[in-house]
Amino acid sequence: MISVIVPVYNCGELLQRCVHSLREQTYKDLQIIIVDDGSSDGTPAICDALAAEDSRITVLHRPNGGVSSARNAGLAAAEGEYVAFADADDYVNPDHMMNLYDVMQRHGCDVAISSYLTESEDKCSPPVSRLSGSGNDGEKSANGYKEVCYGHDSAVCELLAGGAVGGFVWNKLYRRELLAGAAFRGDVKILEDLLFNFGVFQKVRTAVFSDYPSYHYIQRGQSAMHRGFGEEHRQMVRTAREVCGALAGESSELADAGKGLLSTTILWVVDVMAEYGPYDKALVREYRKEFRPLRRTYLRLRRVPLQYRASAIFFSMGYPVFKIAVNAVRKLKG
Repeated sequence: MISVIVPVYNCGELLQRCVHSLREQTYKDLQIIIVDDGSSDGTPAICDALAAEDSRITVLHRPNGGVSSARNAGLAAAEGEYVAFADADDYVNPDHMMNLYDVMQRHGCDVAISSYLTESEDKCSPPVSRLSGSGNDGEKSANGYKEVCYGHDSAVCELLAGGAVGGFVWNKLYRRELLAGAAFRGDVKILEDLLFNFGVFQKVRTAVFSDYPSYHYIQRGQSAMHRGFGEEHRQMVRTAREVCGALAGESSELADAGKGLLSTTILWVVDVMAEYGPYDKALVREYRKEFRPLRRTYLRLRRVPLQYRASAIFFSMGYPVFKIAVNAVRKLKG
């Protein structure tokens, strides 16, 4: 059985689409756990109505505590051998769970990961399927889609590099024993998925990625990560520092992956500052000082996309140059 955890807060109408896509899965042995995180609209009644329609659905009503707390409640209620997550405003293809389960079994891996489509009200972006590849882990193809297996170190590196694997929990299927003792941290509001996965991936022997885009990630309005620079962005850097520090004593590949995550995070949040403001001169000085000894390692990491390599060079030349460059590129892209 696969336990699918769906936290929801005040989006009952969208939840119906998400749960319908789960109920229509070709993989039928599911436990669908809807965690109502203290919704204040009609969502609780919608949750109960959905549960009344399908015995596989369990609803947990709880006081509002945030998505991390809601997911932890779902984990405590999970009974399946495998665990997956879905966000209430997203949805999946009918064969999403079957595909993840199938590639996991065929490759004997601990975690299976799918590609995904990013959608908004007016457009759908191409599938996210950028893979770094890995020299010794090999590649296999099935049903026309690329499948790539990663050993432990490579899996952690791919996780931290972003791209197709991503730090999210919603495009992954986990063997339940991996999640023993794992929990989402309530004090981390952004990158909480990445921090959770980082802990889980410490126990992963192998992971498999399928570039079949079976998950539909819906962007609604501006997320906290794309508004004016604020405390949540400072927290992102602190989280990246924590992961980087945890890998400092590991193999050179893992230690460099930690440095890569911290470097990318610094560049990303400074980019947010450059686009949306407000400018914090002291903080930029702090980030440049922190980034300077990381730059050489960052520029030689093969998993770093070209655009971030360019950003690293511009940032090294100073914030004014960085801002002009990244805003010029943004304007060219439209």
